[in-house]
Amino acid sequence: MNVKLTCYAILANVVFASSTAFALPTQVAFIDTPQCDPLFIPTNVEEIGDAAVFPPDESLLHADLGLANPVCLPTDNPTIPDALVSITNVTTKNFSDVWYVADRDTSITNFDGEANDIAFFPPGQEAFHIDRVGLHRPLLFESAGQNGIWEAGEEWRFVLQDYMHPALPPDAITSRGVGDASVDVAGFVASSGSIIAIVPEPAGAVLALLGLSAMGFVPRRQRS
Repeated sequence: MNVKLTCYAILANVVFASSTAFALPTQVAFIDTPQCDPLFIPTNVEEIGDAAVFPPDESLLHADLGLANPVCLPTDNPTIPDALVSITNVTTKNFSDVWYVADRDTSITNFDGEANDIAFFPPGQEAFHIDRVGLHRPLLFESAGQNGIWEAGEEWRFVLQDYMHPALPPDAITSRGVGDASVDVAGFVASSGSIIAIVPEPAGAVLALLGLSAMGFVPRRQRS
């Protein structure tokens, strides 16, 4: 077999292994609705959830911090309390884009659109981008700086406006699966919502590519 092709095959395996090790990849579909801000979610995302349920490098810590103020005034119902939720990134990754997706029995009014697992179409669960951009700014606090990056070890605090659920607190980010794909895990309560994020580029793949280049396996341009 051609040596270069063999090395590229090895690199492909490294990239795949780096991106799937401890990963909980999922695919979602979304619909933008005229609610708060525009919504866009890429198809391929990563789900991050309760550290007792999710893999070690796909987990977060969460807490219900009590009441908050509304963040999307045109849709706010002043008779329903707004909830402040804390999530702490306990993975080794930095996430540049993070979304909240409600589960079936959860109701909020500060959503940008609807999202769901791609197997359930059309989307029907309320979702929003957790950020400080636009008119809808649900992200109130970043412990590692105001850069919109959910860094490893960083706590974020965001608002679920007019939060309602028949049984669960707003921070019940427990079961695996987004939207209608959310399933209960034995010994744990059901989930009220999911956190999804863009899968970071695997650092291992970059190092592998540099290694191949150093060994002379990456093709160079011919001299003129």
